[in-house]
Amino acid sequence: MINKWFTTMESNGVKIDTVVDKTDLVEGEILTGKVYVTAESDVEKIDCIILRVLKRIGDSTQIIGKSSVELVGSVHTKGSEFVPFEIIPDDRWACEETDEIIFQTVLVFLDGTEIEDEGVITYTFLEE
Repeated sequence: MINKWFTTMESNGVKIDTVVDKTDLVEGEILTGKVYVTAESDVEKIDCIILRVLKRIGDSTQIIGKSSVELVGSVHTKGSEFVPFEIIPDDRWACEETDEIIFQTVLVFLDGTEIEDEGVITYTFLEE
């Protein structure tokens, strides 16, 4: 089943829309999507956008995938800039039933301020 995931964050005149193409992944598939940035003034106030894949095991959280997006060389469309992303899963994505895989978008401003949003994705290993 194809299941897109969309989240929006807004702060300091900057709006970030993150679109994950498919939230229910199986072994061999890559986590893909786009980050859209719309700024009232200039995007120069943005340091970077960090995309993280986290694994929550009870009260513990570990980073199992990460990508950093800078707006240099991004594509412009309808008043926004967008940057495609890919994160390739590995063995660390294997989960027990009670574990969660979290996709997190973090917007980092030049002044050090951060805002974040997240959602749950699933990753299934194929039976041998």
